[in-house]
Amino acid sequence: MNYGKVSESVYNRTVYKTIHTNGYYDKITANSAVLGADCAIVPLTAEDKGIAHVTASGQASGKDAAVAVRAAQHALNHLAVLGAFCVNTQKEKAAAYITLNLSIPAEFREAKLRAVLEKVTLVMAEQHVTILTTEVQVIPQITTVLATANAQVYAEQNKLFMPGGALPEQDVVMTKWLGLEGTAAITDRKLRELQTRYPMPLLEEAAAFEQYLSIVPEAATAAKSGVSAMQVVREGGIFGALWELAQESGVGLVIDLKKIPVKQETIEVCEFFDANPYKLLSGGSLLFTTNKGMKLVELLEQQGIAAAVIGKTTQGNDRILVNEEERRFLEPAREDEIYKILG
Repeated sequence: MNYGKVSESVYNRTVYKTIHTNGYYDKITANSAVLGADCAIVPLTAEDKGIAHVTASGQASGKDAAVAVRAAQHALNHLAVLGAFCVNTQKEKAAAYITLNLSIPAEFREAKLRAVLEKVTLVMAEQHVTILTTEVQVIPQITTVLATANAQVYAEQNKLFMPGGALPEQDVVMTKWLGLEGTAAITDRKLRELQTRYPMPLLEEAAAFEQYLSIVPEAATAAKSGVSAMQVVREGGIFGALWELAQESGVGLVIDLKKIPVKQETIEVCEFFDANPYKLLSGGSLLFTTNKGMKLVELLEQQGIAAAVIGKTTQGNDRILVNEEERRFLEPAREDEIYKILG
């Protein structure tokens, strides 16, 4: 199998089917992890007045100091698109709780481990997220850090935003820019190679894209503005997220490639490694479907969040990419481009 997430067909017939056929589920479970949503909602008993225990997971790999941040933020982003997590301004109460597991190679130095933990601690503190436990193991034969974060929070069940709600003939809105997370990770790991072609100011800007990883503010704005569906953009890039959005809701798509926002730094990094930016790890971006796309874009931009209408949903199952006069079908995501570059 390819690196990264298993294919949709393998996931459905082997992962999902095996677990849901053989596993035990209580009668009140409302939702468990589905394609493109590494999260679950478990309502509590009637005595708890509609409160649900919401959990989500996030994974990341790499040797950069932000590897644990990327895993933790990915988990929090999944909570955010369910409407279960927002930035908390009450310092006396945690907005969410995280358990963090790190698997590190034997040659990983203690100073680098400290840098990884300091970075994730600071970023989580800014969002008032408590790291409950952290387990670190040195694993033989691995060459990179593997970070897994599990986030949990309690939320009012009737305010949660369920996945799969996109309807035909709606606008598709995308926030920020494609390939942000992948660009930052590649620049960190391949800086010396990139320096042979590009000036340091461009590379420093690319490495700083990790500042955009949180989609919590835009998810909160969108949930209040009447969107029908939200989809995290991450592994498989924007193409992967578009497929999962359409597949989960049973709709078609017409997407204009020229309208998908991208930073010049991402274009340069992808050209250097002959990578497709549309299939590059894109944590930090979010997709919405709504009847009022331009109004949502205006609301987001008022908060300093870049956004654009990139296409529409349609009846049927055809998912079409338009590039001026060329039209072709969107295909299910396969291996993310970052694995071709970082191996």
